Amino acid sequence: MPSATLNLSLPAEEVASLQTFANEHGLTVAELVGRFAKGLKIVGPASIHPEVLALTGLVPEDWDVEADHRRHLLDKHR
Repeated sequence: MPSATLNLSLPAEEVASLQTFANEHGLTVAELVGRFAKGLKIVGPASIHPEVLALTGLVPEDWDVEADHRRHLLDKHR
């Protein structure tokens, strides 16, 4: 795969943190950033946790929540 150059301006503290992390894991900062970028492609921007996804569909789409709430309040305060 062809490579490209990327210049980043980050606070010095963040750069030092990246360098320390990369050194501790036997990587270069470029490899660390590359792995992070690959991870973004794998996860994707709209990935939903499976437990949250399991909850979808529990409330019917045609449920009129506001009307049901009004009925509840009328029954409650009678």
